[in-house]
Amino acid sequence: MKFSDASLIALVLLNNDHRAFGKLVTKYQSDVRGLLVKLTNGNKALADDLAQDVFIRAYKYLKSFKATASFSTWLYRISYNVFIDYTKSLKKTEDIESYDCIYDIANDVVSGIDMQNALKILNEYEKVAILLHYDKGYSHNEIAKIMDIPLGTVKTNILRAKEKLKKYYNYEQNR
Repeated sequence: MKFSDASLIALVLLNNDHRAFGKLVTKYQSDVRGLLVKLTNGNKALADDLAQDVFIRAYKYLKSFKATASFSTWLYRISYNVFIDYTKSLKKTEDIESYDCIYDIANDVVSGIDMQNALKILNEYEKVAILLHYDKGYSHNEIAKIMDIPLGTVKTNILRAKEKLKKYYNYEQNR
């Protein structure tokens, strides 16, 4: 029998049903992990650790889920927070390099460039916004909710990322 996300969440909240939460984890773990792998330069072990943190936080704060957005949007918001917390902890202890992502954004603006190297030029907010939009297919409004930033800031991050990627593309073509 298939349960909706709302039914599984209700079972967890009302009965502390760990199997119901396990079904939510099973349903979303590959998407969450996939995003985190891209954000961590293909580091699967780190992505696994961060994904585990995502689901621990999701379980811990499930009672705060208000269903104003989909469960997956709420989960991506947690994923974003876990990633940002991780990057902040690195910045406190060492100089960090820009995050690489092995990623192929399928659009006319950036086709044909080495995305692993190109995404190094983006700041973490531009990178998250562009990955959520082009890789996960989220709308600008959904990204604003996930990142907890104004809609205009999302649009600006995506626009700046595209401009930087265009410049990178032109530079690489003329080398």
